[in-house]
Amino acid sequence: MRLLLTHKKGPKSFKDLRTIEGQSYSSYREAVKAMGLLNDEETWKTTIMEIINHTNDRRQLRATYASMLVFSDLEDQSTIWEETKYLFASDFLHHYKLTEYNDEIYLDALDDIQEHVWNCGGGNIDQYGLPASRGGEKTTNIIRRERSYNKEKLAEEVKEKSALLNNKQRHCYDTVLARIENSKKYANNGIFIDASGGTGTSFVLNTLLDTVRSHGKIALAVASSGIAATVLHGGRTAHNMFKIPLMEYNEVRACGVRKNSELAKLLKMTSLIVWDEVVMANKNTLTALDITLRDILEEEKFMGGIVFVCAGDFRQILPVIRGGGKNDELEYCIKSSYFWDDLIKLELTHNVRLNANDIENKTFAKNLLALGTGESGPTELPEKFGITVQTRNELVEKVYDNLEENHLNSLYFEKRDIISPTNDDVDRINSIVYEKSKEREKVYMSMDVAAEEGVDIQTSVFNALTSPSIPPHELKVKIGSVVMVMRNICPPKLCNGTRVMVTNLQKNIVVGKILGGSYRGEQVLLPRITLEATDTPARFKRKQFPVKLCYAMTINKSQGQTFDRCGLLLDSAQYVACSRVTNWNSLIVYPGWEKVNENDQLKLPRNCVYKELFNRKPLTNQETIPKFTPASESIEPVLAEEEPDQGRIVIPKEAYTITEEEAIAMIMPVYPHDEKENVSPPREDIEDRMDEIKNLLEELKEKQEELKEKQEELKEKQLDKEKLLEAFEDVVVKAVKRCSDDEGETSPPRKRSKEEQEKNE
Repeated sequence: MRLLLTHKKGPKSFKDLRTIEGQSYSSYREAVKAMGLLNDEETWKTTIMEIINHTNDRRQLRATYASMLVFSDLEDQSTIWEETKYLFASDFLHHYKLTEYNDEIYLDALDDIQEHVWNCGGGNIDQYGLPASRGGEKTTNIIRRERSYNKEKLAEEVKEKSALLNNKQRHCYDTVLARIENSKKYANNGIFIDASGGTGTSFVLNTLLDTVRSHGKIALAVASSGIAATVLHGGRTAHNMFKIPLMEYNEVRACGVRKNSELAKLLKMTSLIVWDEVVMANKNTLTALDITLRDILEEEKFMGGIVFVCAGDFRQILPVIRGGGKNDELEYCIKSSYFWDDLIKLELTHNVRLNANDIENKTFAKNLLALGTGESGPTELPEKFGITVQTRNELVEKVYDNLEENHLNSLYFEKRDIISPTNDDVDRINSIVYEKSKEREKVYMSMDVAAEEGVDIQTSVFNALTSPSIPPHELKVKIGSVVMVMRNICPPKLCNGTRVMVTNLQKNIVVGKILGGSYRGEQVLLPRITLEATDTPARFKRKQFPVKLCYAMTINKSQGQTFDRCGLLLDSAQYVACSRVTNWNSLIVYPGWEKVNENDQLKLPRNCVYKELFNRKPLTNQETIPKFTPASESIEPVLAEEEPDQGRIVIPKEAYTITEEEAIAMIMPVYPHDEKENVSPPREDIEDRMDEIKNLLEELKEKQEELKEKQEELKEKQLDKEKLLEAFEDVVVKAVKRCSDDEGETSPPRKRSKEEQEKNE
């Protein structure tokens, strides 16, 4: 009933409270279940059936189910599996041309689910209550995935792509391939490609990846952000691929890769690692990968001797340091690392987006580079700095013109967006565009609970909390809405930052179509998952669809994308924002207003550039390679499941507990012992030490007695609180009974005497 009262607006009676979408239910639990707010077996079965109604692809069913396993709280799946396993394995039945299911067919389905679970960052499926799969040794899922590329098809594509490379791109391409062929000859196989926007970085990196894979070798593609990873063929976020642990910005730890794990075997077979948008990454994440590869490959060369290609643009966004400033960003960028000076530096300078005869676009490219390097000055911007508008609504009208005719056109939304530095402005723009759609709205309410046991906070408090890292409690969506995925729920297809256009809305799934990237146009199914908020005043878990509106996005999220029409809502000119388009006419700018001599006028966007980044030398030479001590096999590493800023490390209380014998051993001195001569400590020293120990134990007992007394006081206070709550509940129940008949319909309140009113007060 509490859930219904917090989720349903304006109920007029108990019967009305139990009525959901016109249907009246006999109990509050059934009504809550109808709203999809319970994480029980029936809800899971209903979700599975909804998925089947929207796709005949059983592999997609297994992939969606795997993401539900990893990101939801229902641990025992045994009953659900036994009742629905034939649905997960029906394609294998047809593949083997059989008429009856058998254990081998179910094992094939379990193997595929296990692969998807590992792909989402989960563990073995038996920990969720499912039967164990055949095991990693037999299926070699991770290695099989990286070897599953069609070599003949890739070879044909490489032949076409390599012919399109310009001179600078060809030099980068040939240099990397030469290193792969003769990697053992060189002391360092690290390469940095400095590439500004529009120079074909993704094209070169994908051509390299396809070439290596066409030769039957392993090439791993990662990026610093989810949206940048979707542009690479087979791309994933670096934290997801290499199990980079959750670290503070100034901390260094090894990745969570065991030497005997399947991922370690894959890394030993790897010929090339590509890391795009590396400038965004904290240098310590690359250090974590470096020390891990050195240990696994037992090679003291950088990255264990694997050819490592990283690409980025120092005109763009540096690592985000919470609460930090310019000095912190410079200190933790890749240019301040110990390995920067040894990297081979290559450049891409020719803007391939521009027509050779288009003078206006050439001027745009030149001015854009001047903006990125600060050569244009702090306030002197290009004469044609996009199309300036005077209000947010005008900005929306310019970017999303003819929205009513194109609200279901995925190509229309794929090539346009509005970007801003702040989440507040992004949310406001999203609301403006969303309200323009005339489609029917569906509202999904989240289910919020405390992240830790024993926390006595009302659910309504969690409902009111918001954060950029989690979806809203009240998620409003329409068919045709553009949303952004907020977790790596099915990498590399669905990463944190992937844009999706909604095509269907069901009770337990949202159906959509991917906008842009390597998987453009593919249908995806998004289930409810459990997300934890760690950057809010109170830590809590929220079960909700992992999406939020994305007609507008932050500048960080936009990095790596290109639009035909891009709106800017900012009071500072940023190279990252401006480089999302190919000419000034595609840029619509709302800079905001300011007071000048008591008159209102549009702000002049200011340019902010760290010029220290554009010299060839490292920013500091004081750092050295951290010494690496392998972790104990019995200790599980704390890994970042999504982006590096999600999650929190919690040290168990057991870590602080020691036995009385251990305490005595810590206090007692250690004396040498020789087999030939029995050397024992003096008797007086032993007696003195024993007296000290006895005194310490007596003090400890006194502290324990004081603690017991305080606990008793707390218990008494708790009992008083419970009695007060019971009394309050009795008053509420009596008040409700006075205002309601047996059927739950409200009745007018009767007049009370003055004595009764005083008694109630």
